[in-house]
Amino acid sequence: MADYLATSEILARLSAERDALVQRLAKIPVALQNERPAPERWSIAEVLEHLVRIETGLTKLFAIKGQAPPGPDVPAAPLEAHSTPELGVRIRDRSRRIEAPERVRPAGSLSADGALTQLQAARAGLLSAFASAHADALDRVTHPHPVFGALTLRSWMALTSDHEARHAAQIGEIAEQLSAARSR
Repeated sequence: MADYLATSEILARLSAERDALVQRLAKIPVALQNERPAPERWSIAEVLEHLVRIETGLTKLFAIKGQAPPGPDVPAAPLEAHSTPELGVRIRDRSRRIEAPERVRPAGSLSADGALTQLQAARAGLLSAFASAHADALDRVTHPHPVFGALTLRSWMALTSDHEARHAAQIGEIAEQLSAARSR
C-alpha cells in the first residue's frame, strides 16, 4: 500500500506549521501567554505544554514500534489507517471540541517560554525518531488514536502538523479572548 504523504511532504508540513505557530506566538504579548481566558480553558502556555506531551509521546511510540521491520505475521494496514486530507481537515476543525486524554493534558507547570523551549526539543527528538524508523514499520504498524481509531505510524506523523495547526488557531483564539477582556 502506498502512503498518502511522502516523507518529504510530511517534513515540509511540520516545518511550515511550526513556523506559523512561532510567528503567531511572537505577535502575542508575553503577559497574555500564561493567562487562562476562563477557569476551565487552557492558557497559551498550557496549549504549548500539550503539544510537548504529544510530540514526546510520539517520539516514544516511534522508538517502541518503529525501529524494526514488522514481522511477516503483521498484515498490511487497512486503508482507513492511513492519513487522508479529510482526516487532516477534521483535526483542524475548531468547531468540534476534542477532549484530550489525561496523559497529554497540561500540568500547568510551564511558562509559555519554557514550554516553547521544550517543544523545540521535543520536535528535534521526534524528527530523529521518525528518520530512524523502519520504512515498513511506518506504513504497516498501527497504533490507536483516541478519536480516529488505528493509524499507521506515518499517519501519526503526518497528522502532527494538522494537530499543531489546530492548536495554533486555538492560541490565536485565546489571545483574542484575553485582549478583548482587557479592553473592556
